[in-house]
Amino acid sequence: MNQLNLINELEPQIPFLWPEPRVTEGNRIYKHQPPFGDLVLESPFMFGIISALTTRGIDVLKAWMECNNDLKVYLIVMVYPACATKQRDLSRLLDLVERFSPQLSVHVHPLKSVTDRTTNTLCCLAQNKDIVYIFTGPSEDFGLAQKNDGHINFVFRGDPVLVEGFSRYFNLLWIKSREISAKGVTLIPDLILPEGSEEGLRLWQDYMNDCANSQASGDTYGEVDAETGDIKIKDKDGKDIPLPTEDGGLKKLDHLAEFVARLYEKGSLVSIDKLSRIPPLDAPLDPSVFGDTAELQKGNVKRKVSMRVSIIDEKTLKEIDKRRQGMRTLLTKFTFGLADNMRWMPDTAYKLFESELKRINEEGQKLISDLLKGDIEAFSKEKLPALVRDINAMYQELGGTGQVGKDVIVRVTDNLKERLLKVQSASFMPKLSFSKISFTYTDNTMVSPWGQAFSLLSDIVAFPRKAMTDSFYLRGLKVPEDDLIEAMNVADDAICRDLRSRGLKDRCRHELNLLSIIEKASLESRDRCELVYRILNGDSLKTIDETIKNKGS
Repeated sequence: MNQLNLINELEPQIPFLWPEPRVTEGNRIYKHQPPFGDLVLESPFMFGIISALTTRGIDVLKAWMECNNDLKVYLIVMVYPACATKQRDLSRLLDLVERFSPQLSVHVHPLKSVTDRTTNTLCCLAQNKDIVYIFTGPSEDFGLAQKNDGHINFVFRGDPVLVEGFSRYFNLLWIKSREISAKGVTLIPDLILPEGSEEGLRLWQDYMNDCANSQASGDTYGEVDAETGDIKIKDKDGKDIPLPTEDGGLKKLDHLAEFVARLYEKGSLVSIDKLSRIPPLDAPLDPSVFGDTAELQKGNVKRKVSMRVSIIDEKTLKEIDKRRQGMRTLLTKFTFGLADNMRWMPDTAYKLFESELKRINEEGQKLISDLLKGDIEAFSKEKLPALVRDINAMYQELGGTGQVGKDVIVRVTDNLKERLLKVQSASFMPKLSFSKISFTYTDNTMVSPWGQAFSLLSDIVAFPRKAMTDSFYLRGLKVPEDDLIEAMNVADDAICRDLRSRGLKDRCRHELNLLSIIEKASLESRDRCELVYRILNGDSLKTIDETIKNKGS
């Protein structure tokens, strides 16, 4: 393939619709046919409804099954009188089902009338993540059939409620359809549409010519930007006139807003389920036991006293607590900040994150297992004398006489045993919650999306640059550094295109310094986002610095 074709190839990012204007006008071509094929090749499961399947579509399905050994597929093939599907197609599809059974299952559902049409819809489960992508539109044969004006297909991340609704519809239609292997199912009649009269053909052609001539002689014409795909409508003098969507009040996403909106689609907001956390293995001790008060205030002066007690030695307790608190440390390396206490994880980082989480969880559970040896009562009984001795020593150190009461020892011991029981019976690491968020393009004196967007973009820029210049930044992680940098590269960062290039570390340091300047500069949040976007694109540091000075002044 020549260099020109490589430049013209489109690899659309979710969400997208196809065919997009540049392809329709012949300026660009899709790298994959159909354009969502790369998603199927990474998916463990796909199901849905397609119509008028032919040899071309069956070849695509065969390639998917051959290239993705983990792929399981359930398809309902809709057929109607005189559709493009022939007996030879269904026979070939049956051979494919028999070859890949039970991974490939196909039912056939005939429609009564030639005018009946189905909505082609496929759902594709993302790898290692509970995310479903939906491909839907009128184009038949996996979207490979001839496309007509008005045939618009959509690819997007499915809302869980929408996915559930479609799965119910699919399951019902599956029941009402026949297995392709059932008797007579492949014997579809080889019908063709009857030709109309010559008079009818002439009348319709005249009508089409009239419409085409009317458009050609009109006062307006359209242009498609070959680089961005933007549409412009111009009058006969070449001046821009408002687009219908803009005239109706729909706000257009500029290049930066679209870039950020697409970023949001690539990950999820992640938070820790506090109720699933295991408690600290040392317990608070009420200072009143020693004749002190937990809190004392005189005017504007406040004093607080905090005391904790443990039956685990300090070194082991630190090792356990290090793993217990490991979730927050992991999240700082596998997520980007959106705002205070709000972290966003790229979908591409989830697999690596899960492996690290599993490792730390196993390390923590092993520490507990080695410590308790499966018997909390025996461990507590063994440590009780030392616990009583230490409590009484502290009591005497603080001026007490004699020893603390037995009831105090019992309360403390029961508290510590309860904590050990929880950590032994539950997962060592807390559970996480993932939530989908989207970029809302509302910007006024009271509301703006750009502050959050800048937080995300600045973290995306900082991550690989810190990893390349600070040898301690990824310390403690077991995942390969290059794999993590690649997984966290959600914005096609210029420096990530060649992590071995000469002078890269110096550039990283300069750009981190520039990022700090942008953060402190007196700029609007959107302007900050624009400058960070330019860093990601590899723009000249000198021109970015000049822009900061000009905008700041």
